[in-house]
Amino acid sequence: MLSNLSIRVRLLLASTLVQVAMLTLLLTNSGRLMNEATTASLNTLIAQNAGILNVVTATFVPQGRYNELQDALGELLNETNEGLIYVRIVDSTGQTRVRAGLPEMLTLPQPDDASALNFSSGAQHNLIHIRRPVLLERNQVGYVQFGVSVSALSLAKQRILNQGIAIASAEVLLTLLLLGAVGYLMTRNLGRLLRGSQAIAAGQLSHRLPEQGKDELAQLCQHFNRMAEALQSRIHELETTARQLTISEERYALATRAANDGLWDWDIISDRTYFAPRFMEILGLPADSSLVTRETLIEHLHPEDREAFRLRLLSHLKRESAQLMVEHRIRHTDGSYRWILTCGIAVFDPVSGRAVRMAGSISDIHLRKRAEDQLIHDALHDGLTGLANRALFVEHLQNTLRHADRVEDSLFAVLHVNIERFHVVNDSLGYSAGDDLLRLVASRIRTLARPGDVVGRIGGDQFAVLLNDIAEAGEAIRFSEGLQTHLAENAELNGHALYPKTRIGVALGSGGFHNAEDLMRDADNAMHRSRSSTESTITVFQSAMHQQVMRDLQLESLLRAALREEQLVAHFQPIVDLSTGLTTGFEALVRWPQANTRQIGPDVFIPLAESLGLVHDLGMQMLDQSCRCLKAWRDHGIANDEISISVNLSARQLTQLDLADQIVACIERHDLPPGALKLEITEGTLVTRKELATSQLGKLRAKGLKILIDDFGTGYSSLSYLHSIPCDTIKLDGSFIREIVRDTRLRAIVGASIHLAHELGMSVVAECIETSAQADLLKELNCNFGQGYLFSPAIPADKVEAWLTTRASTVQRSHA
Repeated sequence: MLSNLSIRVRLLLASTLVQVAMLTLLLTNSGRLMNEATTASLNTLIAQNAGILNVVTATFVPQGRYNELQDALGELLNETNEGLIYVRIVDSTGQTRVRAGLPEMLTLPQPDDASALNFSSGAQHNLIHIRRPVLLERNQVGYVQFGVSVSALSLAKQRILNQGIAIASAEVLLTLLLLGAVGYLMTRNLGRLLRGSQAIAAGQLSHRLPEQGKDELAQLCQHFNRMAEALQSRIHELETTARQLTISEERYALATRAANDGLWDWDIISDRTYFAPRFMEILGLPADSSLVTRETLIEHLHPEDREAFRLRLLSHLKRESAQLMVEHRIRHTDGSYRWILTCGIAVFDPVSGRAVRMAGSISDIHLRKRAEDQLIHDALHDGLTGLANRALFVEHLQNTLRHADRVEDSLFAVLHVNIERFHVVNDSLGYSAGDDLLRLVASRIRTLARPGDVVGRIGGDQFAVLLNDIAEAGEAIRFSEGLQTHLAENAELNGHALYPKTRIGVALGSGGFHNAEDLMRDADNAMHRSRSSTESTITVFQSAMHQQVMRDLQLESLLRAALREEQLVAHFQPIVDLSTGLTTGFEALVRWPQANTRQIGPDVFIPLAESLGLVHDLGMQMLDQSCRCLKAWRDHGIANDEISISVNLSARQLTQLDLADQIVACIERHDLPPGALKLEITEGTLVTRKELATSQLGKLRAKGLKILIDDFGTGYSSLSYLHSIPCDTIKLDGSFIREIVRDTRLRAIVGASIHLAHELGMSVVAECIETSAQADLLKELNCNFGQGYLFSPAIPADKVEAWLTTRASTVQRSHA
């Protein structure tokens, strides 16, 4: 508020406040001094009256002449100028002997404290009451009380105070008049400066101030005029430069329009980016769009191109490349993606070496890329059917082989399909009809192919199908049978009904193959054997396949017996809190001790149990054993109530309509709370059977059980289900953990997954931790729990107590 006042007003206001403050202090001190002086006068007055009364009472009291004393005191009160108002003499019994003055006072007031008597305390009334002891007749001790008036002293004090206030007011008024005159003289030139600056701000650059006087304000006016002259000259120069710059920009804009490029300029320090109108036009955006930023443009990049673009940009900003030049796709406003070429070059600070600015252009290369893509497509696809040609099919097959080498127990199949008596169609109905038949066969094969499968035409009347990720060999056989049936359906060509017959050779593949052509050869050989066979139109290439089938049959028999005899037992792998090192739970893992000599591990018999429909029985046995062990541990004080057990849940178990009731019944049978048990389900099951999983897991969670997502990060839709699947914890797959220390990209993925899980209210368990470095890094990434061989392998139930004791001691020593 004060900032809105003029300097003159603020000067007057400040001076007035100072004067008022000083005079207030002066008047206060004067009042104090007057109080002290008046108090001294009051004490003197009291002493004088007390002396007079002593003389008078000494004359009359010893002889008991109270009547004479009262008359004498009456005369004294009438004649005295010492302010004495009344006198009372009271004996030791409280009887008043003498009463002089103020006859209406029947009751004596309490005397004032003589030791604390001052004028300020007595100024509230006009009468001071004093009491003194007196010796009466027969040595009787009484007292005399008298009242002294202070009216005269109060009146004198008030007159002095009024004079002081009048003098102070006059001084303040004179000060205001004087300072007002001085302020006007001082701020007169300031007002001129203000009006001059306002004129300059309004564009009146020729405005000048009168230069009068030689004081500081006059010198300020002189400097103001010099500044105005310099500013007028500078603005003239700037206007000239601006006109030249406008001409240059028009010339440059004409050149860029001719080049059909969109320019951009990125100020890295302020993170502001300029986009030329042509740039916006290429993206289908309004030329004056203010909502487009560098971040929004990056979001418009095709998801498959963002990482490559980011790496190329960082490479240039780190001076690892001379310029930025990258081809990528970007989303147009019509929703389509278009190919553009982005070029740019950065400017670096000579001191710090950091990039401070970057500019460049984008070019629309969509038509060129479409032409290139068409050429590539034509080179890799059959021109008649649009299917992959042999070269592209072999490339897909080689990728499948590489995938099978990385993924354990991966199985796929190559089908070589041959149309029987195709040459008869060409010879009888013509090549046009033959082409129509090939297109029809290609369409029917494509219709039956699953997502992820590859269909190709590898010869005149020969097709190939790559079945990726099949569960077992029988799936390839069933697909082949269905394909033959579908292809043999009626085909109308040029008025003729044809029923195409086919022969199919099947070659099964898994990890260990290194040459796609070998599998193509095997499938071709199997097809030729089929053509020479009169018994079967589908032939599977066999090498060691027969022996494997026999081994599978024997293993199936052993597994069924093991389930009947409860040979399968639960071992328990500890789950550790990474922040404290304490054990929070165990994961129950199935083991088959009797099969150890046969080298049959869980990776062999669990998938077999899945395929045979035995996995639910196996899962319920593990659940029962886990509940029984946990109950025993708690009853014997081995484990506290915070320790839980995680049990794996298979996809086939989800098909059990009463699954939730069975699990809850098992828990209640062992007198455990639902929270003591956690159920793990693999991410692959959630991806492939989302609706079923959501329904069943919702029921289990509603009954108080905790849900964990196992092998998180290995599915194709890891993020799409997290908001809808009822779960409490995710378990990061070991494939992320093994290389997390060395691979920074894996580390970033793990960190992002942990952050996402925490944002969704979930905890995170990292499995397959084998080194302290892995554990420390996961702890830094705020991972909650960990399990793996660093802490312990899966151990039998009878060794859990010893392990918990040892672990607790280890943690205690580490914290000591």
